[in-house]
Amino acid sequence: LSSESRVALTGTPVENSVADIWSIEDFLNPGLLGERRRFTEKYAKPLAASPSGELLDRLKKTLAPFVLRRLKTDPAIAAEIGAKRTVKEYCTLSRLQRAEYENALDDFRRGMKRRGDAFALLTRLKLICDGEGKLARLFDLLESIFAAGESALVFTQYAKVGAAVQKALEKKFGRRFPFLHGALGQKEREKEIEKFSKNGPSAFILSLRAGAFGLNLVKATHVIHFDRWWNPAVENQAADRAHRIGQTKDVLVHTFITEGTLEERVDEILEKKTRLSSGIVENGENFLLKMSAGEIESLARLDARPEFVK
Repeated sequence: LSSESRVALTGTPVENSVADIWSIEDFLNPGLLGERRRFTEKYAKPLAASPSGELLDRLKKTLAPFVLRRLKTDPAIAAEIGAKRTVKEYCTLSRLQRAEYENALDDFRRGMKRRGDAFALLTRLKLICDGEGKLARLFDLLESIFAAGESALVFTQYAKVGAAVQKALEKKFGRRFPFLHGALGQKEREKEIEKFSKNGPSAFILSLRAGAFGLNLVKATHVIHFDRWWNPAVENQAADRAHRIGQTKDVLVHTFITEGTLEERVDEILEKKTRLSSGIVENGENFLLKMSAGEIESLARLDARPEFVK
């Protein structure tokens, strides 16, 4: 493309790794960050292991003249938007869920333990965690939210989990709840959004991939992550469906975590990673898939709970 100037506009400059920055800058200022392979060796790999220090400062200084960031914390913007707070909602596994979790681990121990096996295990364990314990906590939480005359967005990574949540909520509260997922056409999407926007206190169930971008849902003052994408950038984008220009009330983000499972340990890993305002860290689930079979097994182990120990 031949032009005098080039501009890139993005709300998520780093979604998967610091290599995303290279791709953007290579379009804007070809050669600024060198060749991709050299950039990966010099910056991407070291920063994935340790996202702080002199190397990060050097990269930030290089990018600074070409980056203009506007955050919701900027005074001129913050005055127009309510605050956003995050709370962790800890859930417990039922006896049946614990048995299913252990069976999944046993199957993995007996398997080939290839990268595909590890990904399948993580998916299977996450779906097991999305069961009775989280539903019970969701019921209690929504009862309080509805009683206060407020509404909530309920995000899940899996469309089939969203369908199960919708069915459970309709049985519990005796009314229909809108559900937005990737299989809906444009007209169906608009109908579901309208149902949520025009009804009284309600919950809007959304699959994370279909509902995390491009929606203005400031009616909601609560955002519930029923399960985790383990990508803070994507999860923040989802929460921003409610916490955005036009939202005058505070927004409370509830993160569901099943105690004693890989969900709790991965959350601890993400907490320990320094997340500077530049966003130059490795996000997503890729870091899990780089682990050995032994590391995956250690991460996914199921802690014993006193109430289950005889």
